[in-house]
Amino acid sequence: MTTASPVSASAPASAPPATAPTDSWSYGALWRRVPRALGYLAPTFIIAIAVSALLNTFISGAVSLLVFVVGIFALSLTLLIARYLGAFEVARLRLSGEAPIAQPDWRPDPTMVWWKRWLRPLANGRYWLSLLHGAIIAPIIATVSFVVLVLWFTLIAVAIGLPIRALVGDVPWLRADVPPTAVRILGDTLPVLFALAVVLGVIALLTLPYVLRGLTWLHAAIARPFLGRFTNEQLEQQVSSLFTSRQAAVAAEGSALRRIERDIHDGPQQRLIRLQMDLAAAERRLADDPEAAAGLIQDARRQAQDALDELRNVSRGFAPPLLLDRGLFAALESLATRSSIPVTLESELGATANLPDEVARTAYFVASELIANAAKHSQASAITLSVTNADGQLTIAVSDDGVGGAAEKAGHGLAGLRDRAAGLGGTFALVSPEGGPTRVVVTVPVAGVGSASAAPEAAPAAEPGA
Repeated sequence: MTTASPVSASAPASAPPATAPTDSWSYGALWRRVPRALGYLAPTFIIAIAVSALLNTFISGAVSLLVFVVGIFALSLTLLIARYLGAFEVARLRLSGEAPIAQPDWRPDPTMVWWKRWLRPLANGRYWLSLLHGAIIAPIIATVSFVVLVLWFTLIAVAIGLPIRALVGDVPWLRADVPPTAVRILGDTLPVLFALAVVLGVIALLTLPYVLRGLTWLHAAIARPFLGRFTNEQLEQQVSSLFTSRQAAVAAEGSALRRIERDIHDGPQQRLIRLQMDLAAAERRLADDPEAAAGLIQDARRQAQDALDELRNVSRGFAPPLLLDRGLFAALESLATRSSIPVTLESELGATANLPDEVARTAYFVASELIANAAKHSQASAITLSVTNADGQLTIAVSDDGVGGAAEKAGHGLAGLRDRAAGLGGTFALVSPEGGPTRVVVTVPVAGVGSASAAPEAAPAAEPGA
C-alpha cells in the first residue's frame, strides 16, 4: 500500500525569510552586520600590507630576471599569484556581507600547450588588474580604513573610559599630585574638554555601523572593477546562458512531442482502430446475428473505455486536472498515492502554495517521471519525494533505495528532465552509484517564471527511462 506522508500539509506556502537585503542601509540591519564588517576590516590592513610586500617582492625579482628566459615565467607566476590573492579578497568581501563580485572566467583553453598556458597571464589584462589592486590600490584603501577605524574606536574608548575614571576619582584635575597652579589654570578648561570628548565618543558609537558599512562598501566598490568581470563579459555570459536555456527548452519540447506521438500511436490509436473494426463487424451482423452483434458492441464499448483511460493517462503526464484545480501539493499527493512503490511525500509547500503555472507543471513532470523511472528500473522498495520552496528556488528531490546505476542518455528521460529544468534556468543533479541509493535533485527558479494566474498549456514530460 502506497503511503503519502505530507509534512505540514496545511501550512502556508513557504517563502524566503524576511531578512534585510545585502545592500540595506537601515540602522538595525547595519548593527546586525557589525560583527561581519569588523571581521573583514580588522585584519585588512595587515593582510593588505603583507600581500603588497609579497607581490612587490615577486614582481621585482621577476623584472630582474627578465634578461633570462626564466624571468618571463617568473612574471607569469607573479600574475597567477596576484589572481589567487584577488580571489581571496573577493571571498573576504563576500563574507563581509557585500554583494558578491562576479569573477572573470579563468578557464584556460584545453588545447593550449603547456608553455602557452604558463604565459597566458601575460596576455590577459585581468591578471594585471589583480596585480595592480593587490600591490598598490588595496594597501592605500586599507591604510585609510585603518586610520578611520583607529580614530573611531579611540573616540569610543574615551567616551567609555573618562566617565569610569571620574567615578573612581581618577580625574587629572582632582588628583593631589597635580600642582595647584595647573588646577587653577585648567580648572575651567578640562571639564569642557571632558564633556566634549564624551559627546564625540557617543557620536562615534552611534555612527559606528554606518562607518563600518561605508568602509566595507568602499573596499568592495574599488575591488569590483579590478577583480570582477567586465560588463561585456557579464553580458556575454547572460546571452550564453539564455541561449543554452532556449536550446534546452527546444530539446525538451521536441522529446515531449515525440513521446506524445508514440504514446498515442501505441495506445489509444490502436484501440480506436480496433473499435472501428468491431463496430463495422457488428453493423454487418446486426440483421443476421443480433446476439453476435451485441457481443461485438460490448467489446467495442470496452475498447472505447480503455482508449479513454489511456488518453487520460497520457494527459495526466502533462496537465492533470488536479494540478490545475487544487495546486501542486494535491497533485503530488495523488501522484504518491498512485505509485506502485510506497512513496513518502515531504513537502513544505502547503495546500495553498501559489506558484507560477509553468513552475508547478515542471515540478509535477519531474516528480512524475522520476517516480516512474524508479518504479521501472530501480528495484526499490521505498521512494522519498521532497519538495521545498526557499530563496526563490523550488527544489524537487526524489531518492530511492534501489540498485542505483542510473545514467543520462541522450533523448531519454533523465536527459529530457535536465533539458526541461535548464529551459527554465534551473539545475539538475544526479547521484546514483552502483548498488544505490539513487538521488535526483532538480531546482527551478520561482521568481520571473510565468505567472501564477496565466492560462495553462499542455507541456508533456520527457520520456521515462534511466
